[in-house]
Amino acid sequence: MSERRVAILFGGVVVALLALLTVQEPQRAGDLALWVEGPVKQFVAAVGETVDRVRRGRAARAELERENVELRGRLREIEAAYAASVGARLESDLVSKQLRYEPPEDADLLLADVVYVDHHSLNRRTAILRLPAGARREDWSRRPVTTAEGLLGRVVSSGAGYARVLLVTDRDSSVGAMVERTRRQGIVRGVDPAALSLMFLPLQVDVQRGDRVITAGIDGFFPRGIPIGTITSVESGGDLFHAIRVVPSVDLGSLSHAYIWRRDPVPEVYMDGGDGVGR
Repeated sequence: MSERRVAILFGGVVVALLALLTVQEPQRAGDLALWVEGPVKQFVAAVGETVDRVRRGRAARAELERENVELRGRLREIEAAYAASVGARLESDLVSKQLRYEPPEDADLLLADVVYVDHHSLNRRTAILRLPAGARREDWSRRPVTTAEGLLGRVVSSGAGYARVLLVTDRDSSVGAMVERTRRQGIVRGVDPAALSLMFLPLQVDVQRGDRVITAGIDGFFPRGIPIGTITSVESGGDLFHAIRVVPSVDLGSLSHAYIWRRDPVPEVYMDGGDGVGR
């Protein structure tokens, strides 16, 4: 027998008993009716409260879901606005750097896009520049390359609209340099992807941490006065010379544009064979 039939049968029995008691003993029938009616009303009231709580909960959840959808939409708008502001700030920084860049009066610079940088390689540290359309037929080999911060390197080959730059941090790169404060000259060579070495400064020469190193203009490639880097350590490298480490002025990890100098280097015929500085 199903539960529904049992409930109906039980209800019928209760009604029959009440009817019988009403005929025989009206007072006891009233008491029994109250005994049954009380729990039933209490149960109905509890069910009503539960239904109300469920309805209120559903309404609250619906409101929360609506607010969540609205907040997610606002968050996406904020994220998009933030991304746009970051992009605008980067473009503004790039433009402001170019505006603050003050090349020498006789400098003729070609602005080129940096499309590839390999500054971590142990063998060859280079960058690839994409040349403007009007400059792709020219030979840019051996020309200096700088950024708004300082010296990047020199062009070692060009063609098909591109130029390959040997970075100043490459082990085969060498630059005639001098300490700006004392005007003492030496040679800067690449040591590792993040450091340079300033060589051939005697122990008696005044060199200090924080001194700025610039190009000396004595190597046949680079003009005088371009920032190379800042001295970070000075130690005794032996009986004659300091061991000096220099951090480059150019952040090789954030390159986007570079300048190629139209300045012609000293012709190779006048260089001292294969021993010329910067070759």
